[in-house]
Amino acid sequence: MNATNNRKILTKRDVLTGLMCLLGMAPGLACWRRLPDEIPIHWGIDNQPNGWGSKAFVVFGLPLMMIVLHLLCCLADNLTYKADTQPKAVKWLVRLIIPVITLVLECVTMLFVLDLFTDIGLICCLLLGVLMIVLGNYMPKTRPNPTFGIKLPWTLHDEDVWCKTHRLAGWLMVAGGIVLIVTAFLRAYAVGFVAMVAAILVPAVYSYVISRKKA
Repeated sequence: MNATNNRKILTKRDVLTGLMCLLGMAPGLACWRRLPDEIPIHWGIDNQPNGWGSKAFVVFGLPLMMIVLHLLCCLADNLTYKADTQPKAVKWLVRLIIPVITLVLECVTMLFVLDLFTDIGLICCLLLGVLMIVLGNYMPKTRPNPTFGIKLPWTLHDEDVWCKTHRLAGWLMVAGGIVLIVTAFLRAYAVGFVAMVAAILVPAVYSYVISRKKA
């Protein structure tokens, strides 16, 4: 039986991490009686809410939607891997992203509604910064695949180009994450945004340059 037929549609890891999204319901359930009927679900750059949802949708609906999104991502990942060569740590990391984001965003939303913390922009920048640092540490450990990493024709078809690109990307993402966290506290959001974009674009350009040199 070939590798394609051995691929699992969903693994125990996929289901377990998907169920972790249900933890996002805990903050809302803990303060259910104190919540208003309408809860903000989107904010503008001025930290003011500009989108709303019902209490039931925010507490129950959003985590359930995130489970569906998570499982769809896992399904795409499982069906498109060329080979099962990714380190287990990388697999766990990728599958923990959506559950962790779900829990953090639900906690922040409840804090905002209860007037305990209102600086949503700061939290979003800190979350992105931490995510970049974590991903940056694992970037050099990945192997060519079509679902995670800097997926360009010349990186996917040349493992040496992939490895060099993701080694650089790892350093830049960690540095960009640190810059993003620092600038979040300084309210210099534009600087953090530039650092985040550079951490993605510079490795992409670098990968093209080294691939052309090898051609």
